Amino acid sequence: MKKRMMLVIATLVVAGFFFGCEQNRRDEPMVSVSIAPLQYFVDRLTGESLDVNVMVPPGMSHGTYSPTAQQMQKLSDSEIYFQVGHLGYEQTFINRLHELNPDMELVNLSEEIELIRGAEIDHGDHVHEGGIDPHIWMSPKVILEILPRMKNALETTFPELISVINENYPVLLTDLQVLDYEMEEVVDGLSQKRFMIFHPALTYLARDYGMDQVSIEHEGKEPSASQLRRLIMEARAENIPIIFIQEEYDIRNADLVANETGAEVVQINPLAYNWLDSMQELMEVFEKHLQ
Repeated sequence: MKKRMMLVIATLVVAGFFFGCEQNRRDEPMVSVSIAPLQYFVDRLTGESLDVNVMVPPGMSHGTYSPTAQQMQKLSDSEIYFQVGHLGYEQTFINRLHELNPDMELVNLSEEIELIRGAEIDHGDHVHEGGIDPHIWMSPKVILEILPRMKNALETTFPELISVINENYPVLLTDLQVLDYEMEEVVDGLSQKRFMIFHPALTYLARDYGMDQVSIEHEGKEPSASQLRRLIMEARAENIPIIFIQEEYDIRNADLVANETGAEVVQINPLAYNWLDSMQELMEVFEKHLQ
């Protein structure tokens, strides 16, 4: 009997512990973001004071990813959702956001940004307007436009964090301004400003810093044999020395072009959490391969 009573008490203590942890977790202010780089900016601004729910984890394709039930639950508990605006999964779930959480502030970071649209697609009897490139976060100049909106939204929703945000914002802003300046200096000094990439994730960076991105993918699909031949001929003619590929993509087509042209394949991760480190690593790659 004594052992049974001890077991009951232990069970109640453990249950109470987990209930308390769960209650604390629920009481913690929550923000949702589309991708991990946006979490980086929220964390830098707020000193990691908020629980941040990332909808597309690193290593997953933002075009095809389906959020888990747990992520959707966290989204419904969030007070703000920072949305990239034109990611594939966002287009699928956007209509459900207000059903899940009608009181949540939805901040579409693509608004007020000069967006890049793809070429029109001719289907013979009709023409489709080209899709909007969603990779706005891959250009420091775009982030410099976005950051004040993130700051203002966080201050409005979490007034208790205003002093923390106001302390952290100038430091983060300086980091961005220095990075922007360094990126301009690096690109200005390059002898070759043309590069290949499997999936066109650096479109905004190329536009904003005077570079030329050549995509191996064609209209979001792997290239045909004839398209690959044209790419190989172009890479040879232009002496393109580097091919970028994201970690989540099949590397075979990039390897094929590289083997035929002598270009080097370099993996990048546009969805990595530490955005600043990722951009600095990208500059180092430019300096190493495009001089």
